[in-house]
Amino acid sequence: MMKKLAVSAALAAFAAAPLSASANTPISPVGPTVTVLTATPTLVGAGVGVTALGTGSLSFDASGNAVGLFPITGGFLDPDLSNAKIEHVGSGLRLSRSGVDVDLENFLIDTTLAQDTIFGQVTVGSTVLNDVPLFTLSGLNLFLSDTAGAALNSFLGIPNLAGAQLGFALTSPVAAVPEPETYAMMIAGLGAIAVMARRRQQALKI
Repeated sequence: MMKKLAVSAALAAFAAAPLSASANTPISPVGPTVTVLTATPTLVGAGVGVTALGTGSLSFDASGNAVGLFPITGGFLDPDLSNAKIEHVGSGLRLSRSGVDVDLENFLIDTTLAQDTIFGQVTVGSTVLNDVPLFTLSGLNLFLSDTAGAALNSFLGIPNLAGAQLGFALTSPVAAVPEPETYAMMIAGLGAIAVMARRRQQALKI
């Protein structure tokens, strides 16, 4: 119980920290951010269920990886297109284990910081915290933050996966709304990247 209280306090401290506000050109709602969670088999193996929330959608590829589509609802972009804050209000993911649900919603991709970070709202039972750093981005690579790793360890009882790569993410706030065929190509492309990364890891182990 004390551990969960400590994690909740840490989450609250991060939520209270002010966010950068340098991006200033409004983004119109366009197509979704696409994610391929290559860590899905690891999560499922630990007894964690993954489902979509709100306007988000989730499917699974041939390797069992969850492929999520999270509609871009707005945000702000620097005039020189160098940095952005990309909002995904009304969609998210639910991670469930042993009767406990951890909801991660209303993602905000913020590239105005030293480290590209995805913030979001975290709900566990009656506890709701906003602007929590959930993931970091390095190129297309998606990593679990220290804060989220500790929270999932505490609330779901899984190993602390802080810093682990969860998969890949692709977003384009200035692009036109893609056609369904384009979504398929984007997902296939991310899937190919995931396969290449997996083969590289296996080769290193040999």
